[in-house]
Amino acid sequence: MNLYLIHTGYYDKNIGDGFYEQHTNIFVVAKSPFEARELVKKNKEYIDKKMHIDGIKEIENIDGYDIKLVDSNNDTKVNTYNHYQVRFLKDEQ
Repeated sequence: MNLYLIHTGYYDKNIGDGFYEQHTNIFVVAKSPFEARELVKKNKEYIDKKMHIDGIKEIENIDGYDIKLVDSNNDTKVNTYNHYQVRFLKDEQ
């Protein structure tokens, strides 16, 4: 299995009367770019906002670190830090 970042675009009539294209990224774990494309099309937000795919990145290595996915039964967990929290992050040393 591989990690894919799907770069999506959509038009939101609540922002600039829908004239400007908005973008977001959705991460997907899949066997191939084809499967990643098909999986993202089932994403609720993708469907609700009538998104389209602008591009797909397969992420294999970042800053000299290989990405190794480990199968687990855990629910999706994402840690998010907003712009205010980022300002006050401290070194954990």
